[in-house]
Amino acid sequence: MGPTLTESFDFGGLSMLDDPRYRPPGGTAAALQPRSRRRDFLRFALAAAALGSPPLDRLLGSAAAQAAAPFTTTPLRDGLTLIGGAGGNISLLKTADAAALVDSGAPEHAAALSALIRAQLAGVPLGTLLNTHWHPAATGGNDVFGGAGAKIVAHENTRLWMATEYYVDWEDRTYEPRAAAALPTATFHSSDPQPITLKVGDERVEYGHLQEAHTDGDIYVFFRERNVLVAGGAVAAGAYPVIDYATGGWIGGLVDATAKLLNITNANTLIVPHDGLAQPRSHLEAQHDMLKTVRGRIENLMRKGKSIAEMLAADVTAGFDPQWGANRERFVANIYNGLWWAGRLSDSL
Repeated sequence: MGPTLTESFDFGGLSMLDDPRYRPPGGTAAALQPRSRRRDFLRFALAAAALGSPPLDRLLGSAAAQAAAPFTTTPLRDGLTLIGGAGGNISLLKTADAAALVDSGAPEHAAALSALIRAQLAGVPLGTLLNTHWHPAATGGNDVFGGAGAKIVAHENTRLWMATEYYVDWEDRTYEPRAAAALPTATFHSSDPQPITLKVGDERVEYGHLQEAHTDGDIYVFFRERNVLVAGGAVAAGAYPVIDYATGGWIGGLVDATAKLLNITNANTLIVPHDGLAQPRSHLEAQHDMLKTVRGRIENLMRKGKSIAEMLAADVTAGFDPQWGANRERFVANIYNGLWWAGRLSDSL
């Protein structure tokens, strides 16, 4: 039986309840294919250019920003471990005779992460790696684990993005196709019956699609017997979520995805965000309220023809910045541009 949310967990000398990113219960508050999206990139002149475009490894807390940071290992519940410091959160399930990994960290951490996981598993085979989305902070170690024989599970859109060259305009960055060993080998489509269940030893693990949320290939992974849900980039802690509209994410999809996660969890569910400590379900409620509120404010100003700069001046994130952090400019810009992207503005307004 796992601990309840009123108990403190061992976070390497820091209690989860002491971390400012933790919010206690009751606290304050059909995707397009990559090739068709690439043809559309040059059709849009984005008003956010003046803001600059920090790369994903900075916005998502990965890559060089954490290259010097040691890994942290945090026991969650009954053989489930949260690993930090590899570019984004990684969840490791170990049973008596099998193991599974959720996300594989940034590429520069892959070798060290592999060594850490081998030590953690002590001979138990790692048979499955699940990718919550395509970003390098979640898939950078795929080459190592896939090359060693692990089955890589993901949404089909994640495989498509990883297998092609494409340009992400808000980063001003072109991504090259990934090596064959890094590509997901067991994918599913949005139309497939869900949730999908796989067995890790005697453990039942569920996963399903979060359509057009952080990206268009997001999945959640639910360790139901431990009541721990891994949300990948669809849930953020200590910063606003990064909405990657260039690869299919948008604010409406993220609102819906957060509502979906609320519907499949309960008051005792632990939520693993993209980065940082595990959160209680009340954090999902706070994210859902924040997203709905900010979306409404931005859409109202869009109806009046306001620019991103004018929205920032109007303080459309008022009341949320203390909890969600310093990336408000990028958050607002990506919501705005995502609403214009692929006709969503007419659907939304």
